[in-house]
Amino acid sequence: MNELQVRAIIAGIGFGVWPILMNRSGLNGNMMAAVYGIVCLTFIMPFALRQGMIVNQLAGANWWMIIPAGVIGTAGLLSFNGGLAKATPQTVGTFFVMMILVQIATPAIYHIMKNGITTYKLVGFGFAAVAAYFLNK
Repeated sequence: MNELQVRAIIAGIGFGVWPILMNRSGLNGNMMAAVYGIVCLTFIMPFALRQGMIVNQLAGANWWMIIPAGVIGTAGLLSFNGGLAKATPQTVGTFFVMMILVQIATPAIYHIMKNGITTYKLVGFGFAAVAAYFLNK
C-alpha cells in the first residue's frame, strides 16, 4: 500500500467518523459547524504556523463527542489535503475514490452495528471492496 492509499484511508475514516460523533453532541447544525471549525483550527494552527454568548448551549453540549469529532475530522482533513498535494493528475482520481469508499463504509459499518446487517448491505460492501481493488490497479 502506498502513501496516497494510506492517506485516502485515514481521510476516509476521519470524514466518516466525525459526523457520527458530532451528531451526538447535542448542538444544532450551525453550532456543530462552528465548534468543529474551532476544534479544527486549534489542531491545524501548529501545522499552519510551522509553514509560513452561546455559553448556555456550549455548557449543555456533550464535549465527550465534540472533542473527538473535531480531532478525528482534523486528522482526516489534514490527511486528505496532504494527499491531494502529493497526488499527480494520474493518481488524484483513485486517491479521491479510495477516500470516498472508506468514507461511505465508515457510517455504513456504524449503521450495521446499530441496526444489523442485511444481504443488500453485505453485497454493497463486497462491491465497494471490488471497486477499491480495481480502481487502484
